[in-house]
Amino acid sequence: MPTVIENIKFYTVTETADALHLTPQTVRSYVRDGKLKGKRIGRPILITEKAIKDFLGVENE
Repeated sequence: MPTVIENIKFYTVTETADALHLTPQTVRSYVRDGKLKGKRIGRPILITEKAIKDFLGVENE
């Protein structure tokens, strides 16, 4: 379940990996390589819903 902060949905690496049918290691690699935007907030890396849609090439509303 995503974390919502100021009406922005944030997903963990594991949640993103499950949604994209990838391994968590692949998601971390994509973030490290700049293919997928993510931010380290404290210890975990969080990825916004917009970043996932941008990665998939889906139009944002």
